[in-house]
Amino acid sequence: MLQITREDDELFGTVLAAIRMGRIQDVLENLSARYEREWDDPLAGFPYALAMVAMLDYGSDSAWRRNSYNEVTETLGDLLYHFPDHWLGRFLRLRTRALVPLEGEYPEFAAAERARAAADAEELIERQSMAAWRPWFACTYLQAARLAWDSDQRDPDRTAELVSAATAHPGEPIPFRSMARVLCSGFFWYCGQPDVPERAAVENLMRALFPHTRPGRYDPERSTTVT
Repeated sequence: MLQITREDDELFGTVLAAIRMGRIQDVLENLSARYEREWDDPLAGFPYALAMVAMLDYGSDSAWRRNSYNEVTETLGDLLYHFPDHWLGRFLRLRTRALVPLEGEYPEFAAAERARAAADAEELIERQSMAAWRPWFACTYLQAARLAWDSDQRDPDRTAELVSAATAHPGEPIPFRSMARVLCSGFFWYCGQPDVPERAAVENLMRALFPHTRPGRYDPERSTTVT
């Protein structure tokens, strides 16, 4: 399985800095041009997709987010077609799909994307089960638990099962601090729900995995994909 690298985290941090400095368009254009030049290398599109994910989360241009949502998922889909064991690519696609608000303007589209996100989560759980445990694997289970709970067909038993799987492993700090918001968002959502199973255990695991991240520092549930 292709795991997250420090280079991924550093690129994400560079994109965040470019957003703050108002230079994100230059970064996106450079990464897009590289993707076009190296179109025969599916990995060349991943930095571009990673940068667009950062924009979906942190950018303020709602029109850009609406127009770029499909490009994000399609670019990640191309990556996963060639590299199905790319952990971060699959996680980012499922998380992006999961953030489409069910109560938005296009409920049928949102429901379909949630179903695709759930399928991505189940496939990633299966694939990561064949690799040595990494602390960020718990993030997959929390995204899947969110999808099992936050749906018209709420499944408390499956939610509890997913949480138990996530909390069964010791929590070691995840070293990718630039990507903490992305990786931690499932935990923040879950810990904000009043009636979910084993919320205290999830809170303890979140503190262990993300010791530098505290509730209230940001709102991880901004509808940053399709509004």
